[in-house]
Amino acid sequence: MGKKDRERDGHKGRDKKQHDDRPRLKARRRPAGADRFRDEPKEIAGFDPENVERVLDAMPSPERVLRAADPLGGLAHPSRVQAVCALGASELCVGDVAAVLGLSLSATSTMLKQLRGLGWLAVRHAGKQTYYRLSSQLPKAVLDLLFKLDDTGA
Repeated sequence: MGKKDRERDGHKGRDKKQHDDRPRLKARRRPAGADRFRDEPKEIAGFDPENVERVLDAMPSPERVLRAADPLGGLAHPSRVQAVCALGASELCVGDVAAVLGLSLSATSTMLKQLRGLGWLAVRHAGKQTYYRLSSQLPKAVLDLLFKLDDTGA
């Protein structure tokens, strides 16, 4: 909350409870030409509190960030990335995925269950077989982007 916001809302002086979930922001101006204050540790840089407030206001909520990070955590292992790539090419049963990845049926089944729980996979039952496929093109698009970034060296 900037000075203008406090004046508009009828607040005078400092608003002690700007945002309960945010750290208090205090900024000091550094002397001209100085990289840091003498008493400031090197890893802490000066910052523009108005700019930081603007960015914090634009940031998604911590809960939304966690929800967005969960599916990405599903790709945190090379075997899961390979499984998503394989399932992007074709619908496969557990045994087929295990053969492609060179994993045991148990490990493959557990991994596919995790990916399904994250919403990346859809299932089709045919007799005793369970076939997995990508639930949408989004997982493949995410991987394509990551592979493209890797190709460009970004």
